[in-house]
Amino acid sequence: MKKLHRVSLDALDVQMLKLLQVDADRPAHVLARALGVSVSTIQRRISSLRRRGVIERFTAIVRPEAVGRPLFLVIQITLEREDVACVNGFKKLMRETPEVIECFHVTGEHTFIAIVCLRDMDEFSPFAERIFGADRAVRKFCTSAVIARVKMNGAIPIVFDAK
Repeated sequence: MKKLHRVSLDALDVQMLKLLQVDADRPAHVLARALGVSVSTIQRRISSLRRRGVIERFTAIVRPEAVGRPLFLVIQITLEREDVACVNGFKKLMRETPEVIECFHVTGEHTFIAIVCLRDMDEFSPFAERIFGADRAVRKFCTSAVIARVKMNGAIPIVFDAK
């Protein structure tokens, strides 16, 4: 992912982004009515926000239980070495592993934190062996099972900074 510097947003951009983060499936005419602008203004603004890299993509949020993947695990991973090749290799592995729904390269005691979505605990052992056991770069990992998803919306807090 290329590095993106802060993009200048006006009040309309901020309002529109807030509405899109709640429901990106909302038709342009509904957004236009809610924001008091024309449909063409909405379409132009969305295109601009995508082109400038503010909107990365539109996606559906799937209910995990509905597709038989109710188990969420938070896994803290510590690599043996943190050289560029080792870290980049592990990033690639995380991107290519469909069960990993989010992964963060972090500071502190661990190197990465991964959010993993599985069918059940029986699926965890083969997953861990495949992903962590085979990768000689992994020194250790610590897994916590999620009891309840308290908040999972992915919405970024956006504030309009009038200069």
